[in-house]
Amino acid sequence: MLAIAIILMVIGMIGIFIPGIPGNGLIFLSTLLYGIFTKFEEISVIMIVIFGVLTIAAFMLDYISSVMGAKKFGATKAGIIGGILGGFVGLFIFNIIGLLIGQFFGTLIGELYYGKELKLSMKSGVGSLIGYIAGVAINTTIGLTIIVLFLLKVLI
Repeated sequence: MLAIAIILMVIGMIGIFIPGIPGNGLIFLSTLLYGIFTKFEEISVIMIVIFGVLTIAAFMLDYISSVMGAKKFGATKAGIIGGILGGFVGLFIFNIIGLLIGQFFGTLIGELYYGKELKLSMKSGVGSLIGYIAGVAINTTIGLTIIVLFLLKVLI
């Protein structure tokens, strides 16, 4: 069961960088399933609750950082929606680099569609990238924290 939990955690870590894969959610689910299958003998219910709280915090902080990054640089709702759509399109065309490029251009196009000038639209695009990068950093930190605490508890 430990091997399956670790595989799910690795997929979860990949999911932090790729939209559509529930990164920290999958990491949390793997710890919960491990606890259930081992009858919480190696990992306590309290630890699972802590991991759950960390996972909820990761989701909230990810959302807040993305929106705040875009808004701080002046993005409108059209720019934020454009950034999300552009990120998905870019991901499918050019992988991770495409995600970043697509998010930037999606925000840019959304802002231009809204009627903003090119310079302000580009600023919003940069803001959406900064927000995304901040979200990835937060999620990576929380994901690694959960994994390390889990492995320390289970292996030691």
